[in-house]
Amino acid sequence: MKGEIVRKRHYKWYSTFYRLNDRIERKFTTTGKVLVLCAFALVFFGLNTRVSMLFVVFAASVALLLTDAISLKFKSFGFEFERFLPECTSIGTDMKYPVILRKKDEKANFGNLFYTEIPAAPMPTFEVFNTTKEPGEEKRNAFDRKMGYYRWKWLVAKNCGGKYEEFAVAGRKTDGGILFEASFVPERRGKITFGGAYIFHKGIFGLLKKGKIISNPGSFLVLPEIKESFEIPENEGNSVNEKNEKTREMQETGSGFELKSLRDFVPGDSIRNIHWKSSAKSGQLRTKEFYKEVDSGSILFIDNFFEEHYSEDFEKILSAAVSLLNAMRNDENLPQILFVGREIYEIPDSSKKSFASALAMLALAENDTGNKFESCLETLFEAGRNANSIFFFTSKYDEARKRAMKTLAALGCAVHIFYAGSAESDSELSRYETKVDF
Repeated sequence: MKGEIVRKRHYKWYSTFYRLNDRIERKFTTTGKVLVLCAFALVFFGLNTRVSMLFVVFAASVALLLTDAISLKFKSFGFEFERFLPECTSIGTDMKYPVILRKKDEKANFGNLFYTEIPAAPMPTFEVFNTTKEPGEEKRNAFDRKMGYYRWKWLVAKNCGGKYEEFAVAGRKTDGGILFEASFVPERRGKITFGGAYIFHKGIFGLLKKGKIISNPGSFLVLPEIKESFEIPENEGNSVNEKNEKTREMQETGSGFELKSLRDFVPGDSIRNIHWKSSAKSGQLRTKEFYKEVDSGSILFIDNFFEEHYSEDFEKILSAAVSLLNAMRNDENLPQILFVGREIYEIPDSSKKSFASALAMLALAENDTGNKFESCLETLFEAGRNANSIFFFTSKYDEARKRAMKTLAALGCAVHIFYAGSAESDSELSRYETKVDF
């Protein structure tokens, strides 16, 4: 209880400091901050006019700051903007997107104008701050662990998702405004939301800023890092694969396959597939449905049953899973089912839409602290009975996981295990294991 009270005090300090620092960032440029610090320091020395050089520097600093402030006094900020964000990108990619800035006020002008995005919710809640550990926090000294400053700093950076740069508003005039390009480099996966933008002018000497925050939320999805060189594991050599003859039926619109059933004709069906005899008997058009047998496909399973709010090992396996999914997409052979813990997504085909939905599910994957791994086994085993193979990704490769893989192998499902962390290999499963260490 005492520790939580102390942590709340630290949380208030850091929140106040963050807001103060944010206001300073919006009032001063980097050069301006240096000049203010110089002027403040010289107050203790420069007021002695007999030390002429220090006094001159102090007076010049104050004069420059005052001139810059006066140059911004009559600036107007009647603007509105529209940005065109992509639906998704991946970690570390320089995401460029167009922005249109328009005037709402005739007094507003585009001269010496700058634009920067602002994060929607950069500060963590107290609950998150109190329970989420910074990666590697256990290696810090006792004082740093108690104060939690580096934890706070890491959580703010995680919420922001990347560095927010300034962009000069300069480009092609269009639609009563200016079209220019902005960019952002995401540093984490998941959904990143911009709360709006800070539109500002800089003073004549580039020391001060004066602007306005314009609210305009926008978001995009960030995928885990994709390794293009990732190879799909082969099933050769696995005894269960050699006798695996599991199949499933896939509907085909053309003839040449097994005639499975008749159904009512709908616009868009081929006239060649109309079953005329049945149509004559029923008084309405009936069309033939054909099916072919294909292999029963595969399962991709993400194990998200762990207690930590954040795990570097979990990020590694997600990156590996996305890389595998991308390789399977290139091979036009996506898995039939994607598990993220207890969540299930059936992938109907290898279309771009299905692929995008699967990627989004992986990008937004979070840990499931409320359930245990055993809670998903019944569903997993049922799916394994009808699948050719399973790609199992885990950051917690313990005995329970190993037993589950052996059970799936006994059910005739080829297992491919990808694990991260300090877990040890299993002698029976070692030939099917891959340690992820991106």
